[in-house]
Amino acid sequence: MHSDGPASAFRVALARALDRRRALIDSRTTQAFRVFSGAGDGIDGVFIDVYADGAVLIEYEGRPPGDFDAHAAAGIAQDVLRPLGVRAVYHKPFAKDRSRLGGALPDCVTNPIPAAGERVSESTLIREHDWNLEVRLYDGLSTGLFLDQRENRRWIAEWTLARSQQTGTKPTVLNTFAYTCAFSVAAAMHAVTTSVDVSPRYLEWGKRNFTHNQIDVRQHFFTRMDTFEFFGFARKKSWRYDLMILDPPSFASGSKKKGIKPWSALEHYSRLVNEAAGLLAPGGVIFASTNTQELCRTGRLEREIAKAVGRPKWVDLPEIGIDFAEEHERFSARAFAI
Repeated sequence: MHSDGPASAFRVALARALDRRRALIDSRTTQAFRVFSGAGDGIDGVFIDVYADGAVLIEYEGRPPGDFDAHAAAGIAQDVLRPLGVRAVYHKPFAKDRSRLGGALPDCVTNPIPAAGERVSESTLIREHDWNLEVRLYDGLSTGLFLDQRENRRWIAEWTLARSQQTGTKPTVLNTFAYTCAFSVAAAMHAVTTSVDVSPRYLEWGKRNFTHNQIDVRQHFFTRMDTFEFFGFARKKSWRYDLMILDPPSFASGSKKKGIKPWSALEHYSRLVNEAAGLLAPGGVIFASTNTQELCRTGRLEREIAKAVGRPKWVDLPEIGIDFAEEHERFSARAFAI
């Protein structure tokens, strides 16, 4: 993108991508959404996400055309997105093989100075549906929020509300691999939640997300524990949950020192579903999601679930947001009763 031609083409492609998402933007249901979606919007390996007054340009090594210039693109994006209130565009390059980095990250992913525009706050609150969530745009490769799950978070809020109205009591919700607890926040409006994760840092982030919504963290549970270890503990206590959320990473290396076992979605997903099913309350539902490429192939996640529980009773989930319509093969989610 060193000539006017590629730069001009990118500007046109981004403007068109923005027009495709105009209905979502004008709906004001969220301040965080994807405005550019790789090959679906004209440039493979390039994605742009907006988070209120900041944006993130994601670049996957080896996929964009050779003349793509991320810094020039960031400047164009900041200009095109300025009418939305975007003041800064940060750059997050993803290596083909992150293992060769030896755990080190590119300097730009933790640099508070953006690739284009002016620095934004270390943490930003975005509004999504009926809740606020904290994101951090230069805190590493991730921002603390998976935008593709936006409509599923809404579904969880609606499901817990309906359940509470049906039973007259707050349902119990277990959120495993809870990360920054965004699913828990959506559920906590109408339920008693338990958020489980091995990372104390992300659980503290999750507690802040509760506080950002005036939800009393003392009425909910945050447990630093391996998910399978928690399942065993919950079985001994005879705990049951009305809604269980399974949204694990593709891989986790584990730690012998911390007693954390390695995790592989391909190897362990059916076991995860099977053990979760043993803790499900009568009439309860399991929400199961993955972004593992092999599990996102047509019918594969459903087969893993059926392998674990026999014949599940499928529950409809909402359509994915229009900003991710071109990426439906990159993740998969199903909800089911037993």
